[in-house]
Amino acid sequence: MSSHVDGDISLVLVVVKMLLGFTPVMSFIEELESNGQVTKSEFKNDHVLFYLENVCGTAKSFTFSVEQSNHVSNIKPAPVMVYDYYEKVSSGQTGFHYLLC
Repeated sequence: MSSHVDGDISLVLVVVKMLLGFTPVMSFIEELESNGQVTKSEFKNDHVLFYLENVCGTAKSFTFSVEQSNHVSNIKPAPVMVYDYYEKVSSGQTGFHYLLC
């Protein structure tokens, strides 16, 4: 996942809705925090929230893994929203797909 933000934003919130039938692999989420790629993360209500500090108009990207918890056929893309934490009207949206590996 990557996003591009114009201008200096002190805190960005990336909200990833989980694909139906999937949950995040928490060890990958914890690793993103420990290696400094994200400042903080939370998992609640089928969403993963990532907080990134000091985003200065540059592209940022990170990846994490998910695992299938329930069989679901015909999986649809899930939305990813990117917000300026302090001005939630300033946002962007994209989607992600499940890739079989």
